[in-house]
Amino acid sequence: MEKSFAVSKYLSAVKKLVTTQIPPVWVNGVLTQVTERGRMVYLSLAEFVEGDVKPIAKVDLYMYAGEFAQMRARTSALPIPFKFSEGLKVSLLVEADFYIGSGKFQCHVTNIDPNFTVGELTLTRQAILQRLQKENLLDKNKSLPLAALPYKIGLITGEKTAAFKDFTTTLASSGYAFDIIPVYAKMQGNETETTVLEALGKLRQMPELDAVCIVRGGGSKTDLNYFDSEALCRAIAIFPVPVFTGIGHQIDESLVDKVAYRSCITPTDCAKFLVARAEDASRRLREKILQIASAAQQKLSRSTNRLSKMETSISVLFERRIAGEKQKQFSLAQTLVRAPERIFFREREKIQRNLEGLQIGAQKIIALQKAKFEIVETKVKSHDPKRILARGFAYATAAGKGLVKSKSEVQSGDEILMHFADGNVSVVAK
Repeated sequence: MEKSFAVSKYLSAVKKLVTTQIPPVWVNGVLTQVTERGRMVYLSLAEFVEGDVKPIAKVDLYMYAGEFAQMRARTSALPIPFKFSEGLKVSLLVEADFYIGSGKFQCHVTNIDPNFTVGELTLTRQAILQRLQKENLLDKNKSLPLAALPYKIGLITGEKTAAFKDFTTTLASSGYAFDIIPVYAKMQGNETETTVLEALGKLRQMPELDAVCIVRGGGSKTDLNYFDSEALCRAIAIFPVPVFTGIGHQIDESLVDKVAYRSCITPTDCAKFLVARAEDASRRLREKILQIASAAQQKLSRSTNRLSKMETSISVLFERRIAGEKQKQFSLAQTLVRAPERIFFREREKIQRNLEGLQIGAQKIIALQKAKFEIVETKVKSHDPKRILARGFAYATAAGKGLVKSKSEVQSGDEILMHFADGNVSVVAK
């Protein structure tokens, strides 16, 4: 009978053979598992054929927690940082090993080639940009018109985060009645793409949105990699209203920043842009109100002058006409004194008819001019500033400054008098 080995001895021999005869080598593939468990980190590296989600080969890997922490610190400090996450292409230096407890072949990861992964990330970004450029999607959202006063804002951010607080506080303190519709999403980690896409889908169903803002607070630069998603870029590019981003840093720019209507550095910067837009619209509205009021006043003055001149002209003309007719009547009377009685009565009736016709004509002239005056008066009143105020507008004045036309004319603590149609309200600028 041939010699028989115990399982442990047999597997120990296999382990010795594997660890001594197979040298350390660099192996590249796609990470399909990254699991931290106590003092160990377990990974899986797989090879795929393009277009097929099923791997053609896979190897199990492990690292000690301390080794993993050091390696993660290295990759996070790179100019183009990245995290160990599923779907990441990596090149790892591995040592063949064999786990006796389960009779399982596995490899110990001892190093990583960051240049390989950085190169893959760069190539992926470039490929996505080229596809978006080819399909004319890079500037599609930028070409949308932005409302002069965007007040209904969809907000995508993390729930109960500093980003949410900074954004909403900035808008609330502006004094403008912004209507914020928050939809919460994960702003870092593997769920970022899925949850942000879901949030965009929900906001797409909201009627009368003026803009959407995607904001996140501080975080590592590696978290920005989640916003290099082609699916997110496409969703933002074809969104029906302008999309703003406030997710990056001063230097770093993600792919979604490139396709957004406007990229801001922080959530606060994003909110400040909307406030500035509202202030500009408010300023232009005040200027328009003042222009209308001034034009109405000038038109009223001109119409009043013209009407006064018309009244004077009509009065002079009427007096001259009456004087002339009286002179004719006197002349005819002198003639009739010497004429037969029949001629006297006939001429007197004729004069009477002429006089009545003259009076009726004068009355018609006065009525016609009065009607014209009433038309002019109606037009003038339609531009009356009081009526403009009655339609919901208001204007501000300050003691010693008169009419306030710009925010820069007011300092903190100034008392401002707001003029409405039904009265005035005194407020203090902050």
